[in-house]
Amino acid sequence: MNLNVNKKSILFLIILFFSFYSKGQDYKFSQFYNSPLNLNPAFTGKINSLYRLVANYRVQYLPLQSPSPYNTLSASADFGLLRNKLNDDIFGVGIVFTNDRQTAIRTNTALISLAYHKSLGKNKNHYLSAGVQLGLLQRSVDLGNLAFASQFTGTGFDLSLANQENFDNHKYFKPNLNLGLFWSSNFTKSIGAYAGFSVFNIIKTKDTFFKSDNERAVRYNAHAGLYIDVNNVVLISPNGMYMYQAKAQQWIAGSSFSFNLSGKMQPYRTAVSAGIWYDGNQAVIASAGVSFAGLQIGLSYDATFRKTLTKAVKSFGAIEASIIYTGRPVDKKKSYSPLLCPKVF
Repeated sequence: MNLNVNKKSILFLIILFFSFYSKGQDYKFSQFYNSPLNLNPAFTGKINSLYRLVANYRVQYLPLQSPSPYNTLSASADFGLLRNKLNDDIFGVGIVFTNDRQTAIRTNTALISLAYHKSLGKNKNHYLSAGVQLGLLQRSVDLGNLAFASQFTGTGFDLSLANQENFDNHKYFKPNLNLGLFWSSNFTKSIGAYAGFSVFNIIKTKDTFFKSDNERAVRYNAHAGLYIDVNNVVLISPNGMYMYQAKAQQWIAGSSFSFNLSGKMQPYRTAVSAGIWYDGNQAVIASAGVSFAGLQIGLSYDATFRKTLTKAVKSFGAIEASIIYTGRPVDKKKSYSPLLCPKVF
């Protein structure tokens, strides 16, 4: 079968080359604040309820990669246990599963997540948390979705020809280990702050389909933010995240605004939210959402302005959706956590 060579094909091959021969990089979510266990293991169980269920979906560079775009699906469940026995400390237990597809490269991860949250201060308004994740990573490559140089005929690609690539295997399983620390404080009933640091891929196992020593690069994440509750009417939540992996850097900074629709008796039980962030890789992220009775639904759109990608993707960076369901508050005196605000104290 012959395929016409065009600009998209050339750019696809460039992306493919770096996918195989550069150090592997992890998936990401622009709504990092709505994917807690993918951001920091120390978030596990750090909720004002017994449990939390989270699902995230991201599709990226759709015009360029269609019909096989970059997409990521993640689901997690975590529980905050033993509060009464631990004198307001919390023991967090959770699981997280992620499926990531980069055109022909597919990655599945399954992790068990544990954390301990130590309450501090006279009124238990401060927490110091530590978390760990341990599990397996499975990667596979779909060779039928690829075209190689040996299949180029001069006018197009003939996929019936042998690809002449020396793959050691098409699928492998590797162990994975992640660690994280998190600090959070309520200075007053309406002002709080938090900050965290996490390290992923600590084991650094071999990450290649070829006979080489390429390792999965360690990923470092730092994140922080504030929340300012204005008279239980609007909650302003500026936050940011920095990630470093395999000499690649990314930072995102911005703020969300959540508007209380449920009165002062149960603030933010029902709320609508909107936010805007800037991605240091030359993209603007706009988001909106709604929350009611513990259910939070968010949608965000990345518009990229990077010159090397704008023409190919037509400014389409990514679309993300998130769904979070949190059980009833354990402490009824504390408000519900509104959408787009990582208020986990």
